[in-house]
Amino acid sequence: MFSTLYKNGGMLALFAVITTALISMTFAITESRITEQQKKQLLSVLTEVVPEHYYDNSFYNDCTLVQSDMLGSTEAKVVYRARLGDQPSALALETTAPNGYSGSIHLVVGVDTDQHVLGVRVVDHKETPGLGDKIELAISNWILSFNGKSITNENQSNWAVRKDGGQFDQFTGATITPRAVVDAVKNTLLFVQVNQQALFAHDNDCKVELE
Repeated sequence: MFSTLYKNGGMLALFAVITTALISMTFAITESRITEQQKKQLLSVLTEVVPEHYYDNSFYNDCTLVQSDMLGSTEAKVVYRARLGDQPSALALETTAPNGYSGSIHLVVGVDTDQHVLGVRVVDHKETPGLGDKIELAISNWILSFNGKSITNENQSNWAVRKDGGQFDQFTGATITPRAVVDAVKNTLLFVQVNQQALFAHDNDCKVELE
């Protein structure tokens, strides 16, 4: 009886060890693939918000970390710096709209040195499918409405959805989501206006290896 129990216990222990090893191997392989996909997604997003003719440097390897409430949270955000002939040409900033309908909306905003928006892309959100998810370029062209726009003292009131007297369309049945994104892009532009020179001058304190 005891020998049978010991035998069964040993088999269970061996099975547990093998299972744990397989899970660990699967995680390691999956983690590597996820990391590679994230790198490819990052490169794709950066080239969408800052067109390639704006830089001849290794754009995605020239970046700095910043912390500012104007970027939507107290967490450090990455700012990528585009240079053309060693001269500053554009920035791509991670930013967050903290007040989306279903939580935070994470964005990347491209801005040239004249402080015009080159592009905006949503990289992560939990907004309602069929309503708030129209902030995704794959679903609608709404996010392209920021392209070419800038902020001046005279036009700040235009940086709002039409329901609030601004120039940006809201979505039928969903105003909170576009309002949050408009505010986030506006605050990002205001942040750049104050900090552009310092952002380009800061040491390169991050590096992303992309092939």
